[in-house]
Amino acid sequence: MDDFEIENILNMSDDDVYSTDEFSEFDDTDADEDYFPEGIEHLQNNSESEASITDEIATISRQQIQSDQVSTPNASINIQQTNQNVAIWGTINTTVNYSNFAYNSTRETVGINPDIYETMHGGSPWEFLSLFLDNEVFNLIVTETNRYAGQLLSTPLRRHSRLNAWKETNAAEIKQFLGIIMWMGLEHLPTIQNYWAKKGIYSSKISKYMKVKRFELLLRTFHVSNNYECPPGDRLFKVRGLVDLLVSKYKRAYIPEESLCIDESVIPFIGRLSFRQYLKNKRHRYGVKIFKLCVHDGFTVDFRIYAGKEAVQGLEVSTKIVMELTHEYLNFGRTIYTDNWYTSVNLAHKLLEQNTHLVGTLRANRKQNPKDVVQKKLKKGQVIAQQSDRGIVVLKWKDKRDVLMLSTKHSDTMIETINKRGQTTKKPEIVIDYNKGKALVDICDQRSSYHSPLRKSMKWYRKVAIEIILSTSVLNAMCLYNKVNKTKIGITEFKEMLVKDMCGVYEETNKEVEHKLSKSGKRTRCVKCYDEMVKQGGRKHAQRITKQSNYWCAACQKVYCIECFFDDHRVRAK
Repeated sequence: MDDFEIENILNMSDDDVYSTDEFSEFDDTDADEDYFPEGIEHLQNNSESEASITDEIATISRQQIQSDQVSTPNASINIQQTNQNVAIWGTINTTVNYSNFAYNSTRETVGINPDIYETMHGGSPWEFLSLFLDNEVFNLIVTETNRYAGQLLSTPLRRHSRLNAWKETNAAEIKQFLGIIMWMGLEHLPTIQNYWAKKGIYSSKISKYMKVKRFELLLRTFHVSNNYECPPGDRLFKVRGLVDLLVSKYKRAYIPEESLCIDESVIPFIGRLSFRQYLKNKRHRYGVKIFKLCVHDGFTVDFRIYAGKEAVQGLEVSTKIVMELTHEYLNFGRTIYTDNWYTSVNLAHKLLEQNTHLVGTLRANRKQNPKDVVQKKLKKGQVIAQQSDRGIVVLKWKDKRDVLMLSTKHSDTMIETINKRGQTTKKPEIVIDYNKGKALVDICDQRSSYHSPLRKSMKWYRKVAIEIILSTSVLNAMCLYNKVNKTKIGITEFKEMLVKDMCGVYEETNKEVEHKLSKSGKRTRCVKCYDEMVKQGGRKHAQRITKQSNYWCAACQKVYCIECFFDDHRVRAK
């Protein structure tokens, strides 16, 4: 091969260069974009570092020089270069077991922690949530909320600022405060003030359990970190302590079984934030992105908040996220399910090296994809697949659209299924298994969207903290509750039971309360006299001359003087 031919090969290899700025624009759907082998569209995804690309070009050159010296008898075999592995694509070979590792070969205990089964059977929803929101978490919230309130009080305040009425909070009040926020998610009203409205069309019982000024004050000062200890450049410091604390408790409660699923969700936020993300195919397009690692029934064992691009030499961002979230659960024979934002041949190689399977949808413009599969035009129901020398299968199946899949544990086997119309159809086994695995995180996302207590006016770190406490932790507690108690309680009923425990809400009896005068602890204005004085001279006049009483009616929940009580109830009796 002469110098001119080598230079052509080097120029051709530059087609593998991809932009690294892909993070916030990609959606997480399974819709694969069209593949353009001659165009430039395929150059806009899948980040790789400059150093790894240089190594790849040099290696490809050596491979090409050697290939000129040895003729290849089988034209259907494709040789493509990864950073560390050569992908040799050919026909499916079901006689060879490429992955010679088994799931849980050492028979270790997996699933729910056995101690939870022994001690929590018959427990209430709050007892299960207390596995995560224990004294350690409440002490953190109480300490930092009181600290932050003190920091605010040390600054100049307006004369009538509500902060002047601040009193230190405690664990019992924070528990009730969080219960009220969860209650607001179940009983959604336009504004926070509507929950305390005494007139108009809104009616809520929340006002019985906390005054509106105290609730707003707690919402204003709610904190989980010490601002004075924030190191420079740490964007997630305000929630890092809480995140680490809760994730450690999730991991103690549940050891993942065979199937793991990775996906992202968004905590809605439209304010100014350097790492706010835009996902065009999400219900909430703007917000803080969270990557979740989910297992059976949607239990979240780990998650990571995305705080901006983190370049890693020689490693795609999506691959880095998968490896970080799953590093504790590798070398166990597990299977990881991912969507097309994460799935790649490079990721499959890395997981196989650590005895872990990968199953996921695949984008047509990923590096190292077998071109014979990607470019093949299919009719509905047709399938084409190739297998690498490491046992990685890339399959294309034509349904309503082209479906491109990657798997390290399946072949191109087709299985008969019955569709919604009762018709028998055939689907690839990869697709069926992927749909089951992907359901792990879909269930979690669906339940998280129910009765969200998040409000528009919250700071981003309060939104993240409340989402973790009252959504992720509550869903995990419900998974444990249903599994241990062998029930199928829904998320709405589970939250209703939690609200009753956290706020001290008791069921009202049907017994009619008797109208009678009882002595109250303090004297205040008679409601009937006050209304009469307002009509005569206005509110200030009524406040000045209305007589006070220490009697009240338990049935009416009003303060009366003796004369007005009998007058008012005599009119009702008529």
